[in-house]
Amino acid sequence: MTLSGLTKVSDAIMAANENFMTVFKRIDAAGLADLYTEDGQVLAPNSDFLTGRESIQALWQSIFDMGVKEIKLEIIDVEDHGDTAIEVSNYTLYDDEGQELDKGKYIVIWKQRNGQWKLYRDIFNSSMPT
Repeated sequence: MTLSGLTKVSDAIMAANENFMTVFKRIDAAGLADLYTEDGQVLAPNSDFLTGRESIQALWQSIFDMGVKEIKLEIIDVEDHGDTAIEVSNYTLYDDEGQELDKGKYIVIWKQRNGQWKLYRDIFNSSMPT
């Protein structure tokens, strides 16, 4: 992690990412969708905007159905903007045998809702050649 000085917000985002990885490892698409705001959006590769928890749950379920079983998130930077935070990070996806399936980068705009940090906008793309 290359955060230029940890803050309460960056600590909270790190904790939220740890929770995301834990829920992911349980293969819990509904649990992942609950980590987003109700009006959350995911901008996934080769896809239209996915808006709302139902669409987000379907996305994560389709990723699990492709054999992805674990995710590793590595924060590069977190910017604090009050009740909003911007995270720039890397991800790696693994199968159930620990084999790397994909790696890439992402940006998440987080919103604080009812005292919790929730994913509001999530965009990611692979760094691997097509």
